[in-house]
Amino acid sequence: MSFCPQRLLRSRFSAGLPSWDPHHRWYQPRTGIQRTRALYSSNDASNTRAQLSPAIDTAIIRTTTPYTTPEDHCWKNVPRRESSTTSTIDTTSDPVSPSRNDLIESQWSTVLEDASPCPDQELGAPTQARRFAGRRPRFPNFKRLLSIPGRSSIFTSGPAPAIIYKTKVMVRGQPRDRQRVLRPKTVALEKRIRSQSFFHEGANIRTWRLAQSDLYRSKFYEREIRNEFLRDLKPNPTELGLLEKLKTDSQGSFREAWEALSKRDKALHWHNLSLWLLRESPELALEFLSVTTHGKERPVFVMVADAFLFLDSFYYDRLKNWRKGPHTYQSVFNTALGPRNWPILFLPQKIVRLYVKRADRDAIYYAYKLVGERKIHTKAETHLCFMWRFIEFKDVNQALDVLDNVRRMKQVEFGMDSQSVMRHCCKLLTLDSVQEGPEGRNFYILPKLLKMGVRPDRDMMNIVLSNAFKTGDEQLGLDMLEYMKNHGLEPDSYTHLILLNDAVARGNRDRVSSLIREIESNEELLKNPWIASKIFHAHFVFTAKHINPDDDPDAVFYSMLEMYNKLHDITPLKELSLLPPEYTPPPGGDNTPPTTIALFLMVATYLRCRKRVSIAQRLYTNFRSLVLQGHPTIAPLAASDHVYNEFLVAFRDNPRGLRPAMRVVEDMLQTSAQTDNNRAMHQTASGHALPSVRTWTILMSCFIFNKQPLAAERVKEMMAEHNVEFNKVTWNIIISGYACKQRVFDLAKTIKAMEDAGYVIDSYNMKALRYLRDPERLWVALEELDKLSQPSLTTLTDSKPAPPKNDKKTRDELLDQGLRRLREKLKPKL
Repeated sequence: MSFCPQRLLRSRFSAGLPSWDPHHRWYQPRTGIQRTRALYSSNDASNTRAQLSPAIDTAIIRTTTPYTTPEDHCWKNVPRRESSTTSTIDTTSDPVSPSRNDLIESQWSTVLEDASPCPDQELGAPTQARRFAGRRPRFPNFKRLLSIPGRSSIFTSGPAPAIIYKTKVMVRGQPRDRQRVLRPKTVALEKRIRSQSFFHEGANIRTWRLAQSDLYRSKFYEREIRNEFLRDLKPNPTELGLLEKLKTDSQGSFREAWEALSKRDKALHWHNLSLWLLRESPELALEFLSVTTHGKERPVFVMVADAFLFLDSFYYDRLKNWRKGPHTYQSVFNTALGPRNWPILFLPQKIVRLYVKRADRDAIYYAYKLVGERKIHTKAETHLCFMWRFIEFKDVNQALDVLDNVRRMKQVEFGMDSQSVMRHCCKLLTLDSVQEGPEGRNFYILPKLLKMGVRPDRDMMNIVLSNAFKTGDEQLGLDMLEYMKNHGLEPDSYTHLILLNDAVARGNRDRVSSLIREIESNEELLKNPWIASKIFHAHFVFTAKHINPDDDPDAVFYSMLEMYNKLHDITPLKELSLLPPEYTPPPGGDNTPPTTIALFLMVATYLRCRKRVSIAQRLYTNFRSLVLQGHPTIAPLAASDHVYNEFLVAFRDNPRGLRPAMRVVEDMLQTSAQTDNNRAMHQTASGHALPSVRTWTILMSCFIFNKQPLAAERVKEMMAEHNVEFNKVTWNIIISGYACKQRVFDLAKTIKAMEDAGYVIDSYNMKALRYLRDPERLWVALEELDKLSQPSLTTLTDSKPAPPKNDKKTRDELLDQGLRRLREKLKPKL
């Protein structure tokens, strides 16, 4: 019978005897062949289970001297040993629960989260083992570098202590090992992070997580709680006192009472109170988390992560506006789940993805930096979440760097040909541009993706086709389309939408007609709502957008109405009073509610075909009333400035439309402010649009075209008050107005200010300068301004001193007087 020290240790453990002899000598582990033979003989069943599991984690601890590290002197004189720890996982957890995957993928994370309450404490006397009689003794957690279930081999090799982290992955249906080495600095950091958490035994953490998982499932499926521990959970008298202080003064008395507790008491009360609060009061649970996760001693990260996954999944809309003094939901979220507190070896991946989703730009960049520096355990799916946010930030190089990390992971489910990676590559390609290189002009992102091994499919080629047309080279786009067809990638609905967009933008009516005939031959494409909307828009561009003087406006309107009737329901048009009373819709129309684009096109067509101020005023009154009522179909039109701009254009051609034009902009400002203060007042989820720079520019052109320069100057002041910067069209309108009024010096200052803003004189400006009777005066004025080179001259000011800002009421009265005089002057003519 062979001698086996491990069997002897297990026998002494089961008998409640100490694992050392009276002379304080540890039993030496078996060596060499004995260890290998025992490993294969005793773990056949476990190895079989490991091969069937998709991901099993093991680890090997290497030390130069057994349990001795340069960072921790507590490991001196501690002999070598082998241990085996097992954990039970409830595999019946629902896949929707945020805790299920973490419970399976990090079977040791519950033990690894154990804290070290006193790292400098010495080992207890051998007689302390008597209190473990009848069960396996638990040694102080602070005397273990890391508690790792499964078989851990400790041996003396290597120049410095390190941890080789092994993971079994499935590659083409076969389990394979993957390793990564953690150096002593990373091990010390991992130990420091875990030492700051409350003391918890692995069984307690598993109990808490299983209870939280059942709470999640009961909330998701709207069923009763089945977990006995959670169902019978009630706060004890001490915890009831803490709850009263939490309700009355969470940041004061409760914080003081909480900080006065010992580390073990904090762990016990947090275990019970957190579950009870998650079940009974999400707001109090958030206040509880804001206090308990703020100090030096923190709850176990995996438990905090599960708590926030529950709150974010079911109560985010309710808690996102929560505020308690300086604390908000986002600030508590960042403090509790910040990347500085992320464990290195076993990190719950779902909470990292949630953090990446909720955090701001700087926090995401910092988190990704720490992941790389500390070699934090992250999976390919989590890296793709980082990539998605970097794409939102338009940081192409950082997104490519993340994708390259995913490629190096070599995971089958997230390979370069997987659907997840391909969708992220499609999103990334939307940022592609053409740049000059040593080999000529070429795309910037596409060659890098091809170099990484990405093979474009039809969706990616559609993005490439769109980018080719955006370069302005129509032939390049057609070549890409031919390339797709030659490689078996047949055009789909998105391809035809790209082709229609380009043909409409170029004004190529023949190309549009050819595409429409091709689409009509395919019933599936014809029923696509996006393509139908684009065809309707193309019809608007070629008929109603620029109506020829020889065309009949009524015929144009009824042509658009006929196409609209084939696509959508005409009820919203009746509510807006766009249809004449005698109109009878032809049979065979569709009852589908109109899209926002289709409804806008009909409003724009009506205003362009009915050029009367009274008709535009009546239509705007109906539109404004329906928007304030929260009409489900018409109110979403107020989410953008397009409809308002159409009304301004309709009012611009007649001096009587100046006052209604001012009212349109005032309504935009007032309605937007009301929506921000009380969004529940309006039933539109998208809110109301503020006046854009285009809106202000059209309003300014209304006064310039009707020879009201003082009112135009007032509009410029209002743009400055609302921090609206001029665009190229705004500068063109101002230059045109000064040129018509022969205000040479103001025109020269405007041109200088426009150049300082980064714009150059174009053909439109030169056309406006033809109105000058003496162009030489302009060049003389520009030369004088160049000589003076005073910064104050670059600002847009009138030749007269501007009125003081506090005299706003006087300026408004003068504007009203000017409008009244203009109306009285026009009365005899009308």
